[in-house]
Amino acid sequence: MGGDSINMQNLSLEETIKYVKSGPARYRNDTKVWNDIGNLLTPYGIRTIVSGGTKSRKSLENELFPALTKAGIEYKVNPFIGECSMKNVNKLLGMCKEFRPNYLIGVGGGKSIDTAKFAAELFDIPIITIPTIAATCAASSNQIIVYSDTGEYLKNIYPKTNPELVIVDPTVIANAPAEYLVSGIFDSLAKWYEGSASLPGSKNADIFDDMALAVANMLKSKLFTYSEAAIESVHNKKVTQELINVINLNVYTASTVQALGIKAVRNGIAHAVQNGITTLRGSHYITHGEKVAYGIAVQLMVLNSPIKDISELFEFYDKLQFNPTFSGMKLEFNDKNILSVAQKAVSDVLMKTPPFHVISLDMMVKAIKKLEKYRQSNQKIYREF
Repeated sequence: MGGDSINMQNLSLEETIKYVKSGPARYRNDTKVWNDIGNLLTPYGIRTIVSGGTKSRKSLENELFPALTKAGIEYKVNPFIGECSMKNVNKLLGMCKEFRPNYLIGVGGGKSIDTAKFAAELFDIPIITIPTIAATCAASSNQIIVYSDTGEYLKNIYPKTNPELVIVDPTVIANAPAEYLVSGIFDSLAKWYEGSASLPGSKNADIFDDMALAVANMLKSKLFTYSEAAIESVHNKKVTQELINVINLNVYTASTVQALGIKAVRNGIAHAVQNGITTLRGSHYITHGEKVAYGIAVQLMVLNSPIKDISELFEFYDKLQFNPTFSGMKLEFNDKNILSVAQKAVSDVLMKTPPFHVISLDMMVKAIKKLEKYRQSNQKIYREF
């Protein structure tokens, strides 16, 4: 591992669906985890690079770095700024070639962690993740989302395995802004909505996809149960069982659904719409999960979902104070922006496979307009739009 030649293996969706991967090799969510850093990390070696943004590293500086020193682990720091782009991946890869770590530690949110995952995959060394927010399942998943340097979605790639080890301190999550936990709740919720729409029309489904959808159903149910209390815990900066539950759902369980359901219970309309929103000016200030939540709402519109399903979703959104509209996300609602989102969404690779391949650009545009009108009409009318 970590040789001079860079790993050029196939990291495509077509390759990863040949294998079943259900989650990280090890996962620990515990306020006392820092006491065991030596036992957790030294089996992987005693040289590492810690890659993460300024805020994420600061949230761990009193715990992680002293623990590394105490364990006799030599480390360097890679300051992460911006996107999970090839520029940032290559920067970290260059540090790996020079320092030759035994493994990488990716800290922070999804883009920071995905950058470290990509560099570790290319350098062929283990990746260990420490999420400082529970905004996505990136810390546990074997999926990496690649963006341009300006934040526009480019593609997904798939490492050969999930991370070796995920370390979570719920105290760190409790002290992070609540908007990130909300983002993770919405991103996790999409596993059910996208999966329940994609599985019935898929030609590739197997028993693992059935497992994935069953877990996704549980995931949705538990998020509906625990989310409000977990968010309140973060507002109060307190670790509660509800918060621990939601962290486990967002970070671990969602990644298990993604891995088990890679063939047929997978990202679809909601994430495709999220990718479309990344093309708009001002969208980069909106969390990934909020864009996905908006995408779920568009999905229900384009599929003409039952009104009871729409009401259930929007009641949950209202409880979490999210308005799934352009105006709610502070974006300009005009024909140019609508078309930009719709074109990017329908061009997504997963939108070109059954059952979503029948959704046209015109259908997507109409769904976006339908959602905006529906919300503005106090949700009293649906079928007319």
